[in-house]
Amino acid sequence: MSNFTQHGNKDYKFGFQDEGAAAIAAACGLKPQTLSITRDPEFQATAANTDGMTESVVVGPDKIAFTMNGYIVDQELFDAATNFTYDNKYFILTGRKADTSNTDFTKGEMSGTSYPLITGEET
Repeated sequence: MSNFTQHGNKDYKFGFQDEGAAAIAAACGLKPQTLSITRDPEFQATAANTDGMTESVVVGPDKIAFTMNGYIVDQELFDAATNFTYDNKYFILTGRKADTSNTDFTKGEMSGTSYPLITGEET
């Protein structure tokens, strides 16, 4: 983690200050710069009356989708990674892309999902 001095209100968080970032890099070959988390219900169901108006709604537990961007630090691992654990949740990688440039280091993006009942690979 970089050494910096923050002045003023310390309620604001600067940078990617997450100990789990090192674990993600070790599992996926990507040094995270940004991590976006989206929580949506794994399922929803509605019941409608005879007029088609919703009278009841059931909302399931959240699944967690993520998009992570950063620098590729291990191309072979980046290409082969299928999952990682973060914040005690098992994430399944479902997409990845690499961006190369003549003015920057190679960047990567990964996306995937964590489901409430999926806690790891079944054997």
